[in-house]
Amino acid sequence: MSKIIMSWSKCKIEVGETEANDAMAATLTDIGVINDKSTALAAEDGESLTAVATGGVVVAEEEGEPVITLTTRVKEMSYKVESMFTGAEVGTGDNDGELTVKTNVVSKDFSVKLTPKNIGAVGIKARRTHVSFRPGSSEEEGQFVDLTFKILACEDGELYKKFKVKAEDWA
Repeated sequence: MSKIIMSWSKCKIEVGETEANDAMAATLTDIGVINDKSTALAAEDGESLTAVATGGVVVAEEEGEPVITLTTRVKEMSYKVESMFTGAEVGTGDNDGELTVKTNVVSKDFSVKLTPKNIGAVGIKARRTHVSFRPGSSEEEGQFVDLTFKILACEDGELYKKFKVKAEDWA
């Protein structure tokens, strides 16, 4: 029996704007410090279609593609990363140290790469996702941002790729 290499006890998440023709972002940026045990990949049932004949007899049923989401919480996200997602303006000169936020809506699609710490573990790469950006703060956790990456189908039908982590993924 081969050794099982566990994923996700610690992970790195990198993002970049999806390129033309749904290409993976050429440059990826680390989103920052991930809150312990906050990252999850989940599937929700897609839309199901059911054909029902007279008398309530189900004659056919078709299951739609599940909706795949990656969720995580980032501690004390940098202004640079927040600006990348929302277009917030990073202050300069007299406004150095400030971030002017006009929206928390992410209007662009982003590529995402999730890399677990263990070499040989399985990571995820999605070329195109819709990002939900939800900032917050608490006395216990300080400033944080909850991110949800909803994986979208690319023009060629690809949802995501799984990959085996190599040492260079953490370089």
